[in-house]
Amino acid sequence: MSILTEMKLLYTNVTLQALLKALFLSFELAGGILLASLVTGTIFALLKTYAGKFFGRFITIYVEIFRNTPILLWVCVCFIALPFGNRFVRAASGLFFVSTASVCEIVRGGLNSIERGQIEAGRSQGLSGFQIVYAIVLPQCIKRVLPNFINQTISVFKDTSFMGQVAIPEFLYCSRQLLGTADKYTGHGIEAKDAFIIFGVAAAVYFFINLFLSSLLRRLDAKKI
Repeated sequence: MSILTEMKLLYTNVTLQALLKALFLSFELAGGILLASLVTGTIFALLKTYAGKFFGRFITIYVEIFRNTPILLWVCVCFIALPFGNRFVRAASGLFFVSTASVCEIVRGGLNSIERGQIEAGRSQGLSGFQIVYAIVLPQCIKRVLPNFINQTISVFKDTSFMGQVAIPEFLYCSRQLLGTADKYTGHGIEAKDAFIIFGVAAAVYFFINLFLSSLLRRLDAKKI
């Protein structure tokens, strides 16, 4: 049986709908995690940079813990141990904590690249600390770290695949489920070519989505936004 024929047997209306639903779930999870971590990570970076040694040390410990331990560890810990939220929220919390640590370091790097003279100039004009951060520091910081934000978006989308380890039906998890039931659609036992087709398609989906995001990064960087 040819590869094309095998693909037609595997990817029926039923399986395609299930995979598309799982892909949309991956997008929703990644979007929610990214938005929450961008806000929280930015706040952490501002506190670490401008709020004194106490906050700086506390946030440094947080960042080092979550950047130097496996993502899957936190997905599992949060899924099992968090006392609030449904299973999607608990599993996503692990990725949120890790992504927040990464965003914090990204934004901190941007904040440190802002010349101190601009902050002093804002103070000389009578601006408050909040006004200086909001009107002078953050706009420049965001422009400088925007490429890194796009990279973080790519990472978060790929990392949603870890959530399949706690039975969250994201895209890669459903692809593995399809392989486990491949004999139902092909009429023969599960073969190596079934794994090749299913995981090859999954890899292609991740590749083209991330290629699109990478292309967006290059355009933004070329325009010096």
